[in-house]
Order: sequence, then C-alpha cells, then structure tokens
Amino acid sequence: MIETVPSGTVLHGRYRIERVLGSGGFGHVYLGLDLTTSLHYAVKEYLVTGASGQEQLKHEANVLNQLHHPNLPALQDAFMERGRYYMVLNYIEGNDLTDLIRIARQRNDIVPISRIMGWLLAICDAVHFLHNQRPPVIHRDIKPDNIRITSDGTAVLVDLGNAKAAADGARTLFFIRHQGTPGYAPPEQYPGGAGTDIRSDVYALGGTLFFALTAHEPPSVSIRNQAMQQGRPDLPTLQEVLANNPPEETPEQQAARQFRLGGPKPGKPAPRHIRHVAQLGTLPPQLLQQLNKVIQRAMALRPKDRYQSVADFAHDLKKILSALPHPPQPPQPTKQDHSTQPALDMVYEQMMADGKIKQGSPDTATSPMPDHSTQAAHCPRCNAPLQPHTQRCPNCGTTLSSQPTPMNTAQQGAGDQTLFIKQNNGIFQQAQAAYQAQSAAPAATMPKQAQTPGFSGPIPAQSASGPHSNQMMYASGGQTGAQPRSHAPASHSQPRSRLIILALVAVVVLILLIGLFLVLK
Repeated sequence: MIETVPSGTVLHGRYRIERVLGSGGFGHVYLGLDLTTSLHYAVKEYLVTGASGQEQLKHEANVLNQLHHPNLPALQDAFMERGRYYMVLNYIEGNDLTDLIRIARQRNDIVPISRIMGWLLAICDAVHFLHNQRPPVIHRDIKPDNIRITSDGTAVLVDLGNAKAAADGARTLFFIRHQGTPGYAPPEQYPGGAGTDIRSDVYALGGTLFFALTAHEPPSVSIRNQAMQQGRPDLPTLQEVLANNPPEETPEQQAARQFRLGGPKPGKPAPRHIRHVAQLGTLPPQLLQQLNKVIQRAMALRPKDRYQSVADFAHDLKKILSALPHPPQPPQPTKQDHSTQPALDMVYEQMMADGKIKQGSPDTATSPMPDHSTQAAHCPRCNAPLQPHTQRCPNCGTTLSSQPTPMNTAQQGAGDQTLFIKQNNGIFQQAQAAYQAQSAAPAATMPKQAQTPGFSGPIPAQSASGPHSNQMMYASGGQTGAQPRSHAPASHSQPRSRLIILALVAVVVLILLIGLFLVLK
C-alpha cells in the first residue's frame, strides 16, 4: 500500500492537502486547496524513479497544459517533490457516471437513453479534440468512473494524468505501463500488445456506452478471449441483456415475496427487474439493433474492425439519437400537490365534461339563496300550492292565518337556511303536515296558554301563509313574533313530534351530505 500524504501537508509551498479522492497503482489523487486563490484542485501524484522518467513526465505535462476544452479539466501546475511527481488539475464537482447508473439501479429508476447519448456525445467531442492535437493525445483510461456529471448536466472527462502523447509512434517511459481498467481497456493496451492509438479510446467509449445502457460492466479482454475459445459469443448483445431482465413484479407478488413465511431461505437473492434496462424495450427493434451494432463495432477486439475514428463513432450515435422516440412528458403538479383538500376547480371541470353541470348555468355551490318573496306557499296539511294571501286551502279546506308573521333579522336568517333545505326535499313538508295533524286534536280541547316570558326551550311557530308558510322556526327566548296555535303541557305528543321532526331533519341532512360526497368523488 502506497503511503498517502497526510492531510494538512502543503505541497510546492501552495497546495494544502485536504483529503484523498482516490488511489491506484500510480499513487493517489488528493483534494488540494490553493492557498493563493482559495480554489480546490485535484492533485495527482506519480511514483517515478530516474531522471528519464521525470523528464518524460514533464514533457507530458507540457502537452496537457495546452489542452483547453469545456468537457476537459485544465492542467494548472506540475512539480516534483519528495521523490514524487504531481499534476494539479481543475477539480470538477459532481457525480461519476458510475454512481448515477448504480443509484438508478438500486432505486429501480431510469436514466433516459437520450440523456446518456447526450453525455456520450459530449465526451466524444472532448476525445476528438484530444486526438486532433499534434501529436495526438490518447486518453487511455476512458470509463464511467472518469466521466463526471456536474450539477447543470455537463459531462466532463477527468483523469488526464494517464494520457499519452503519441509523437512519431514513440512510447512514453511511464504512461505506457498503465494497463487501463478491465472491461474498458482493449487488448493492445496490455503487455505484449501492439500499442495504443486513437482506436483504443474508441474501444473504451463503446464499453462506457454498454455500461450506461445496461447497468452491467462489459466483460474484460481475458473473459472475451475465453468465450471465443469455447465457441460462445464474447460480448452480450443489448437484446440478450433485455431478454435476461426478469419481468416486473405485481404488488401482490411483491407482498408475497416480502411476507413469505416458512421454508428455507434462498442462498442467493432472486434477480430483480431493472427498469433502467427495461427502457431498451421501448425502442423500435430496428433502432435497438442499430444501437447494438454501434457498441459491437466499437468494442471489436481487433483494432481494424473498430471505428477508425471517434468522429465516425459519434456520427452513428447522432443518427440514433435523432431517431429516438420522445419520452412522455410527466404530469404537471397542481398548486396544492400535497394538499388533502379536493381540487374543486378540477372537479367542476370534470362535472361539466360529464354533462352533470350545463355550461352557463349557475353553480349550485355558489348560487344565491332563493328569494322567498317570489316563492309560492304551500298548505301545511296537504302541501298543496297556495296563492298569496289565501285564507283557506282550496284542496283540503284548512283555515289559514290572514297575514304572515314578521320575524326579526336573526330568525329571518335561520328561517332562510331551513327553507332552502326544505324546498329541495319534500320530507320537510311531510314532517310539517304530520306535526299539524298531531297537534290539531289537542288544540281544539285544551285552553290556549300564554307564552311564558323568558322561556328558553324551543318554541315551534307556524306562519300561516305568505312566503314563510312552510317554515319551521325555533326561538331561544323572548317573543318570536308568531302566536303558537296551542300548548298542551299534559300531553306527550308535542315532545314526541319534535323528536320525530329532528330525526327526519338529521336524516335529510345526512342524505344531502352523502349525495354531495358522491358528486365530488
């Protein structure tokens, strides 16, 4: 294990080491703070011995110092200290592409294919910029770990410290020993290979695209060679990865799996459906086949069978990206996305669409209270309609009072509410008629009783005619303005009638509330 530089150490009299960002066979990468500018940088160290190796590193640093691209970190400084060589590059805030794909897999979420293609095209543009340098610069370690996605969605290719400047075919003394990462390094990058060139980065870009689409690491060169010797396909196709993705479980199946009791526990968890992989099935078969061919060609084991340049690889990716189906737009959240209150405006629009409310008609929830002065009165006994100022019911002959009883303002408001409910349901009229019939008999034999001043119980009052003829009023003390027909303290019919009326009123109110709930639902 290579010893790390302790935190707080100041290198080159300028860069204070904060913490370790990563490690490898070459050394470590640190997060360093520039004490002169208060900016953070990635400080990468190399373990080299001998004057020739140090001179070669200085030469490579001079080449990297001239690279300026929006999808590449800039080299800020390079120096030797304590027998180690250090390169200082811009520190890119963000998440690795590897982390984004793995988090999506763990959460069973997806990273859209179009977004992945956009990131890969941005990296291709950066690699194409490197290859167009004179001499060409080969990155040699392109992989998802080295692609950083910033907060604004920009893809940046980091870790330029393993790059090699291929000048006249000469190999560097140090970087040529870097063998890359299994799965992303081509055969020529390993010992005994023919040496890397721009097609080596094409291979790594194909492996990166394979991982980003399938959430699986591509097989290494040794595994692929072994498969070829056994007569098996050396690189899985996208169709095979999609076919091996288990089907999505229903909620019932998930519950049965989570709460399964008894039986031996499986030694290995069952494969789980991956939604990120399942999105490949949304592509047309021909488009999926074209995408698979791009990956297979980019990752060909022989360099001559690959794309001969990154530009050709990116060209085919752009054609596929332009043919991708547009993903459905997510529903827009309402203003009260987490509110438990019903969205009345949406309910109203749905009711209008269903024909339950005619357009242009007043809303029942906001319509004004009915005008009692224009409504027809009804007989309290037979519920027949009456003309204004009628003294006797033309249907049953019941004698009616000649003038309507005036009410104070408070009683008028309570009467309006009661009348509004009763006129929407005939049960109130039936209840009032039953009350009249039960109280008529004792009223004929019992003497009229004066109203007790200060009486605080409910006093039923009837308005004989006029706009309040079918209204039930309750006073809570004082004069009501209406003379009661009769009061029989010795009889139990009136309390029983009041209980019946109250029960009927409660039933009607409950029916109205249930109806309103069903309409809103």
